[in-house]
Amino acid sequence: VSVLVAPSMPIASALLISLATGLAAKRAIFEITGLEVDIRWPNDLLLDGRKCGGILVETAVSPADISAEAMLRYAVIGIGINLNHTSFPEELSGLATSLLIQGGSAVSRESILVSLLRALEDEIRLLRAEDENLSMKGLLRRFTEASSWVRGKRVRVDESGGYTGLTAGLNDSGFLLVDSDDGSKRIVLSGGVREE
Repeated sequence: VSVLVAPSMPIASALLISLATGLAAKRAIFEITGLEVDIRWPNDLLLDGRKCGGILVETAVSPADISAEAMLRYAVIGIGINLNHTSFPEELSGLATSLLIQGGSAVSRESILVSLLRALEDEIRLLRAEDENLSMKGLLRRFTEASSWVRGKRVRVDESGGYTGLTAGLNDSGFLLVDSDDGSKRIVLSGGVREE
């Protein structure tokens, strides 16, 4: 599904929409199936270490003027969840799964969609309220609690020539921090985080 949202917020906060959407998807899947999804920062939905869905956020920006920063005009949130697949090609079977495979019963598209849209509306409302209060600590705390990937996970990161290390939380903008093996603390600016 693709969802168009237009929260009034600085473009610098756009990553937070992806984190909020992950929380909404996690809640919806649990409500409908009882399955506990893990979220691999910033946008992969996992069950038993295999991907069951993903999130992609595309944004449009209102240009900044001299007195104000660039603001988000709108975001298109794409959410894909493997619902009723019974199998995957051999090359994907160790990497991908579905709610049917994990839960043992078929999942209604309509039920999951309704639950997802309600959860997303709640998360966007919370995100806007936190933005107005100039604090995203609630979202960052909720995401940290919902994802085993945010703290203490041994990872390999493909950006900046590639490096390995231990995840060390989120910064105030929602970017993943990694205590890399070379002794430096790095900020992951894009996806490509994998378990080592």
